[in-house]
Amino acid sequence: MMDSMNRRAVIFEWLALLAIVAAVSVTTFDTDIPHIWEAKWGPDNGWVDDVAYIAVIFFAFEYVVRVWTAPDKRKYIFSFFGIIDLVAVVVGIAALPQFTSLRLFRLLQLVRLLKLVRFSETLADLGKAFSMMRDEIVLFFSLTGMIVFLAAFGAYHFEHETQPEEFSHMGDALWWAVATLTTVGYGDIYPVTIGGKIMTAVVVICGLGIVAAPAGIVAQAMATALREKRERQAVEEPDS
Repeated sequence: MMDSMNRRAVIFEWLALLAIVAAVSVTTFDTDIPHIWEAKWGPDNGWVDDVAYIAVIFFAFEYVVRVWTAPDKRKYIFSFFGIIDLVAVVVGIAALPQFTSLRLFRLLQLVRLLKLVRFSETLADLGKAFSMMRDEIVLFFSLTGMIVFLAAFGAYHFEHETQPEEFSHMGDALWWAVATLTTVGYGDIYPVTIGGKIMTAVVVICGLGIVAAPAGIVAQAMATALREKRERQAVEEPDS
């Protein structure tokens, strides 16, 4: 009985994996497939939308099954995978042909890629490690956002009167701040005043730390995930 249940669970997980791959593939090539089909075989027969319907139905069924079989239903519903499973269903429904005004949700269907994390033990361990470091991650993004807005405000203050076309509003200043802070530096807009140049120098220096910080966070998270995996394997190994 237990073997039969395990076998059905494995089959269900494989079906879920295939559904994710099919749904993401169709979403990715949705702009090209209908045109290619029509050029070679005549008008599109709507099979792309059929795949979308099937995927939504399956993901909805999967979500209901996972909620129903979860030992702690509330915990699953508000867990990372529970939220991702629900979002995958919602954006899938919103992107169906009937909801043409919500077609922008089609791109959001790529969130289904996050469902693949469930099928990778390493990625799952990495996700848990990131969850353990959420305080550091929140602090990093908070400081980054603060620096971006301060830099944008300073650039707008120094450059708006001198370059009213390039720095016409705070949106332009925010674009400059993000491009400069991430050391991309497109060069489409740049400061020409002394104050603006000083601001640029400060932002570039801060940007070096901004770029380096995520690398340290990722490295620490991966090291934590690897250590926990080895500890778990050591516990699970039978005594020799």
